[in-house]
Amino acid sequence: MKATIPQAQLVAVSETNDEQLGRFIDLHSDVKPYSSYQDLLQAPDIDAVVIASSTNTHTAMVRSAIKAKKAIFCEKPLSMELSEALEIQAMLSKERTFFQLGFMRRFDPAYTSAMNRIERGDVGSAISLRAVSRDPGCPPLAFAKSSGGLVMDLCVHDLDLCRWFSKSEATEIYARGSAIRYPELGSLGDIDHVDITLTFANGFLATVEGSRNSQYGYDVRTEIVCTQGALFVGKLEEDSLLTLRSEGVCVPTVPGFLQRFETAYRLELEAFVSDVLENRQPSVGVEDGIHAQRLAEAANQSLVRGKPIRLTNEKEDEQ
Repeated sequence: MKATIPQAQLVAVSETNDEQLGRFIDLHSDVKPYSSYQDLLQAPDIDAVVIASSTNTHTAMVRSAIKAKKAIFCEKPLSMELSEALEIQAMLSKERTFFQLGFMRRFDPAYTSAMNRIERGDVGSAISLRAVSRDPGCPPLAFAKSSGGLVMDLCVHDLDLCRWFSKSEATEIYARGSAIRYPELGSLGDIDHVDITLTFANGFLATVEGSRNSQYGYDVRTEIVCTQGALFVGKLEEDSLLTLRSEGVCVPTVPGFLQRFETAYRLELEAFVSDVLENRQPSVGVEDGIHAQRLAEAANQSLVRGKPIRLTNEKEDEQ
């Protein structure tokens, strides 16, 4: 298979669905197929693994990869339960295994440029953030059951960005939301729209909107207000084409996350490979995943209780 990540080669893939695995191997006959990831982890010619399975399988796979002494890239979130994430953190500390978590928005050129401008002092220091993340519609219910829900699956990206831009930790979080358009998500204990407000220890303020109700396309935008200006990341338009008709003006919108963050996905894997080979610390580590997961779990608690949650010493208390 032709390498797209410098200094790395895809040599094996694991998939429990035989039909999907067969289709992949038909296209990439030089990649060795495994129906069991446990068998793949025993292969001596594999140095690193990418875990991109459903959320409810992350913990078990990471545990096994640590024991197999493979460098690990794992998609977010780290687990479905914070206690499991803390267990993984302890294992990584003991085994000194390289581990990077998949918060790809940090690698998106626009977000990276915004951070660079703040760090250079071009717009002063960041004082607040507003994030919007809207999916085009309801995900497959099979996925929703294993994803951790709207907050853990979608908003966790924005919660990580809040920490990244604030350079601080949250002291309070308040979430309000419900299953408005898709009652079938409500039957799973999930929601399709949420508004989250956060206060940070250094005074930084943030608001996060997460939604499954963007019927017009994939809509991810972030506004960072600074002491000497503001930064806007993201756009609705896929390209600059405007179609003018008697019915109105039409603009092509971004269809999905793969199109919007294609470059970011590649750049984060390039960083993963480079950091492993150069023996550097991961750019996004297990601690980042745990902090974001704490915020997501606190937001879900706030949804249930209908009250803000105060965050003190990394523990959540009802206000």
